[in-house]
Amino acid sequence: MYFELAKRNLMRTKVRTILAIIGIVIGVMAISSIGIFGEGLKKTVLERFEDIANEVIITPSFSGGYSSIDKTIVSKIEKMPYLKSVIPLKNEGSLVYLKNKKTFTTIYSLDRAAITELFEVEKGSNRLSGSCVIGSNLAERMKIRVGNKVTIKEKEFTVAGILKEEGARFDINPNNAIIISEKDFTELFNKEDYSAIIAKVESLQDIEKFKDLVEKSINSRDKKVRVLELRSILERITEAFNQINLFLLAIAGVSLLVAGVSILNIMLMSTLERTKEIGVMRAVGASRHTILRIFLYEALILGVIGSVIGGFLSIFGGYFIELAILQSAKHLFSMATLYSILQGVFFGLITAVISGFYPAFKASKLEPIEALRYE
Repeated sequence: MYFELAKRNLMRTKVRTILAIIGIVIGVMAISSIGIFGEGLKKTVLERFEDIANEVIITPSFSGGYSSIDKTIVSKIEKMPYLKSVIPLKNEGSLVYLKNKKTFTTIYSLDRAAITELFEVEKGSNRLSGSCVIGSNLAERMKIRVGNKVTIKEKEFTVAGILKEEGARFDINPNNAIIISEKDFTELFNKEDYSAIIAKVESLQDIEKFKDLVEKSINSRDKKVRVLELRSILERITEAFNQINLFLLAIAGVSLLVAGVSILNIMLMSTLERTKEIGVMRAVGASRHTILRIFLYEALILGVIGSVIGGFLSIFGGYFIELAILQSAKHLFSMATLYSILQGVFFGLITAVISGFYPAFKASKLEPIEALRYE
């Protein structure tokens, strides 16, 4: 009965009811769509790093007075448990010449297996004996093609392959680099020791165990190396994105606040217009609780209709935002999307009920005699 009365009262002022619902729809849609986009953005960024989540980068402890990692340390690490692969590397900056062009870039020493594991060759092959593999940005900038010859410290190398462009990495940035064999690197730069070690751990759960083992076996007397786990960096990135999403949701929540004020205004006007009606209901025996419930039902109906429509439309809103900014909507249909929609619907309902509480309370407090005298 109370629900029917509330529905009838809303139908009597259709225009105001529709405007209030539209306000809630916009608010819920804004919150849910931004939530969907935020989660999609976070997943898109993190998936670019998921293949390096199990990497541990070991570098010399510069603060401890070490500038390189010797072969003894590399040998110890290669014998440690928990590891899937160990990739020691050397790097040095050098001028590179192509005909009448020159540039300064980073030269890395890796073997073919390491190149296969870390990168993808877009053109040519990863052959390194007397040859080199170069990054995509360097090839584009200097107009280098497979088969061209580049000169590094007066030694000529044939370009065997060009790597596919990589996104941001924490281990090696190959886009502007040249990769040669360890033998060629040692001859060029007379450098026996290594610049860093990339250790890939079998399981993410074993990273801490591996770090502890490195500290005990290598840094027990003197801090020779520094251990950096990329998982911790990814966790910080996730935290940063969560904070950004929260900020965006707060901005979107302003539209829901406006919708709440609209409901408050509509319900107050409805209270004033129906003062005499409330007086009659109170005179024939309706309790304060009954009046309060009718008005709260009205606010709840507005909230449910607006929130459900807004939640449904937010799927399309999130889809178009992801498509426009991320160029892909592959993360749209996920549990995170459902959570964002439910979150928007929840806040829409709460806003509607809270906004309708004061007018409902005010209506329930009207005295029958005063209400019947109201003009």
